[in-house]
Amino acid sequence: MASKKNDDPKKIVIVGSGGGGKLAKALGAQLDPAKYSLTLVEARDYFVYLPATARIATTDKGHLEDKAFVPLDRIFEKGRGTVVRGRVTAVDPATQTIKLNNGDTIAYDALVLATGSKWVGVLDLPDDPEDVKAFVAKSRSQIKNAKSIALLGGGSVGIELAGEIKETYPGKKVTIIQAFDKLLNPIYPDRFRCAFESRLAAMGIDVVYNEFVDAIPEGDYANVQTRSGKQIEADLVLPAWGPKPATGYLDSSFLDSNGRVKVKPTLQTVGYDNIFAMGDVTDIKEAKQAAKNQYHVPTVQQNIVAYFEGGKMKEYTGGREMIVVTVGSQRGVGFFQFLWGIVLGDWFARPIKSRTLMIPQARVAYGYEA
Repeated sequence: MASKKNDDPKKIVIVGSGGGGKLAKALGAQLDPAKYSLTLVEARDYFVYLPATARIATTDKGHLEDKAFVPLDRIFEKGRGTVVRGRVTAVDPATQTIKLNNGDTIAYDALVLATGSKWVGVLDLPDDPEDVKAFVAKSRSQIKNAKSIALLGGGSVGIELAGEIKETYPGKKVTIIQAFDKLLNPIYPDRFRCAFESRLAAMGIDVVYNEFVDAIPEGDYANVQTRSGKQIEADLVLPAWGPKPATGYLDSSFLDSNGRVKVKPTLQTVGYDNIFAMGDVTDIKEAKQAAKNQYHVPTVQQNIVAYFEGGKMKEYTGGREMIVVTVGSQRGVGFFQFLWGIVLGDWFARPIKSRTLMIPQARVAYGYEA
């Protein structure tokens, strides 16, 4: 007869409610709760749907935060898992435990790291719900009261934030300051990167290329100076550059030189077969975006089961690059890495994402009605 220890349910702990939330929901529906104990750990008691945050930070129209901040109470069917609120501060593979910011520890037999990215500016939401309300109110007030706004970064965040601000406040001067000679990341083809120029120009949004701002001014100011000495009109400067991996709680042995988690093709971490990683934190050479969850989730789902029950491990071979970047509620451009690479304009982006930001789809994924 098996020992009591071997009869105990295997403890699967998932950290992070983005792709991790989708994984938790999938595993909860698949696994026998008598054999597996599922725990989802998240710093907030809701999932923040990040594509909506630029609009939320700009305007209270539609009160999108009421829908884009999705509660986690429907991740698991009754008895199939537990959601624990807390921010992970350490992982100890020797004792197979994680430590939370309140001092609690949680034991695991298998661990999934899905903590995503650390954002800047208006996307850098605090954990406490009351602090979030104050943070959003401050962002809206700053944007409303500014006469001229400079956004530091011409990636998807800078483009989308610029579009939201200009659509809400057409009379404001909005400038994107971009380090490259084109918008977005060089991972995308030029025809996609250049497709935004006419849309931004049509809204009266200026773009300054090949420039850096080394310091955001403090106090009252009317201009911001670039590294080359150029003065750009702005009484509000908002950082909008790309995020960094949210891996500060991990020992350096987990990480590469860029702070990303080193993973095998099976998405197991290098050195620890019972610790998996997925999403933005991994060192996989691909664009870091939520669309990758559709590829990461089934890979980790299959491999966790294979780890415990035997069977073939699935290797992650990469997913096609797919992205839709909005420019306000009426404009946008999509790129899909099929054939020669397909670029689709406003007619596609408007109904797919620009109008609703795909909030309804995000809610359904977490068990809520659209």
